[in-house]
Amino acid sequence: MKSKSKDLKKNVPDKNASLERVINRNEKIKETVKQAANELTSVNEVLKQGKEVKIPVQIIKEAITQNKEVEYKVAKAANDLHQVNTELAKEVAERLVIETELSDMKTDLADVRDDLSKSQAKEQESREAALHDALTGLPNRVLFEERLDHGLIQAKRHGWKLAVLFMDIDNFKNINDSYGHDLGDKVLLTVADRLQSATRREDTVSRWGGDEFVCLLLEVKHEADVTRLAELIVKRIAEALKFKETVLSIRVSIGIAIYPADGEKADILLKNADTAMYKAKGTERRVVLFRDSVLD
Repeated sequence: MKSKSKDLKKNVPDKNASLERVINRNEKIKETVKQAANELTSVNEVLKQGKEVKIPVQIIKEAITQNKEVEYKVAKAANDLHQVNTELAKEVAERLVIETELSDMKTDLADVRDDLSKSQAKEQESREAALHDALTGLPNRVLFEERLDHGLIQAKRHGWKLAVLFMDIDNFKNINDSYGHDLGDKVLLTVADRLQSATRREDTVSRWGGDEFVCLLLEVKHEADVTRLAELIVKRIAEALKFKETVLSIRVSIGIAIYPADGEKADILLKNADTAMYKAKGTERRVVLFRDSVLD
């Protein structure tokens, strides 16, 4: 494709120059014919006068000679014109071939662009699938860790706080064992929806795996706001879930780690939030801040 494209780019200017030369030759031939016609008119005037007025024989001979020269010019011009027309026809035919090849190349390029667009769309779909949980559509662990790393960079740069909430569903295994995995999946979907509705758009809710979820809260101003939000999430998820004839009450436990007080690196924050979450399981509020769990 590239080689053919380069050849066509070289050929088009060459053909334009060649066609221009042929057209210039054609114009010169026209000038020659015009000049010959004028000369022939002059000769005819002399010969015509020769019939009416006595003109010296030498002048008549010269006129006849000039007439032959004019006839030769006209004959040569006709032959040159025939050659020009032949070359012009050849140039036009070659140009048509080039234009056809260019048209085909444009079609090929359009196909390539279309294939590239489809490939990029599939690549984007594959990336989205690789970074999101198949069941809930939430960001998965990989994407969450990317956003946490980015959030930490911004927090350090601007002096912000951020919070990591680690949670799981209490006794989720019993739900699967008692009601089946289909209902268990519906529970997970409901929890995912309620988590998203309780957090801001700029925050990230992720399914960490199984019945575990994590939240990343950016630009935290007051730590007390994080604790209140976690308690709100516990109450929101505890609202009755009705699936056909089955009514369930779900409880979650939440551990909180806040940057920078509870850790300055992503892995430390996640570990500390997880530790606090296990402490929360034994409390009435079901919410524990990491530094409080250490004091216990």
